[in-house]
Amino acid sequence: MKKHLCLIILISLNALFVSAQDAASYFNSGVQKYKNGFFVDAILDFNKAVAQKADYPEAYYYKALSLNSINNFTEAVTNLNLAIRYNHTNTEFYTNRAITYSNLNKNKEAANDCDTAIMLSEKNYHAYFTRGYSKYQLKDDKGAIDDYTKAIGINENYADAYYNRGLAYRKTSDFMLAVADFTRVTELSPKDYQAYVNRGLTYSNLKKFPEALANYNKAIEMKPDYANVYYNKGYTEFNMKDFTGAEADYTKAITLRADYLDAYYNRGLTRYEMKKFDDAITDYSFVLEKNPKDYETYLNRGLCKDKQQKYQEAINDYSKAIEINPDYAKAYTNRGLGKYNTDDIPGACADWKKGMELGSKIAESNYTQFCK
Repeated sequence: MKKHLCLIILISLNALFVSAQDAASYFNSGVQKYKNGFFVDAILDFNKAVAQKADYPEAYYYKALSLNSINNFTEAVTNLNLAIRYNHTNTEFYTNRAITYSNLNKNKEAANDCDTAIMLSEKNYHAYFTRGYSKYQLKDDKGAIDDYTKAIGINENYADAYYNRGLAYRKTSDFMLAVADFTRVTELSPKDYQAYVNRGLTYSNLKKFPEALANYNKAIEMKPDYANVYYNKGYTEFNMKDFTGAEADYTKAITLRADYLDAYYNRGLTRYEMKKFDDAITDYSFVLEKNPKDYETYLNRGLCKDKQQKYQEAINDYSKAIEINPDYAKAYTNRGLGKYNTDDIPGACADWKKGMELGSKIAESNYTQFCK
């Protein structure tokens, strides 16, 4: 789970007196409106400023910030281009164009702008952070870690850099380093519930399930309406064989987010373990209604029907799974068992042979035992 960080950075610029007094007045008015959150009105003032003075980089820059604030990233880039045209030595202009490129998922362009921003100012920790973000999106996790580390070296209290470095460490399976970074975030930003969620996820990676639960509970204290944390808590409880707790937390996640298919699926798995086969079938059926190509859910629903000795219905589900994924060894193996239970020995052996060819050891064992 990735935290969505606000990448827009406001760099305080002194309102400079320019040759056209009206341009400066419009600029100052626009900056005030921007700071007060009136972004559209601010844009109108910046337009008036550049109409009076076309080579006004600060006006283009603040107009770009305003456009970013209303998610008009393409036009924001256009204005940052103009800001850079009239002042190509301002490190923050390049940093914010990089941020805007990131919002457009143009991460290579973003990284290039960060290179320029850093060349202009080696102390620009925002540029290191943004380049790290771009590298992370480009699957260069180690490069991202290096840039986040450089940002932290310049600003040791940079909570977002610790957070994102923690995410990168999780991806490289450096789980204890990730725990340390998320812990640092909780020290710097005690109300950052996502730091607790991600520390919980990392503890789950380490199979330290009680520690994971403690972090999820802390996150729930801060944000009790966050469906994902209940889902993660349910997953942890499932791994601890606390199926009652897992079922309750998956249900809470579904209550908060009615379309949470993964929660329905995992609640189905939990209810199967609790031998609540009808309830599990209901969950799996909901998933299949929304996603009829989910062959694993057909398999799991078939398993529930097998447990109820509804062998033909189970066979139908396994067949549907095979129709969607003809190389699904588990479905052939289980359908073979269903056919065996309905006295279709040739059909069972044919399925087990296919499952064996696809690598299933269970199919191979069944074929060896019952078909020779």
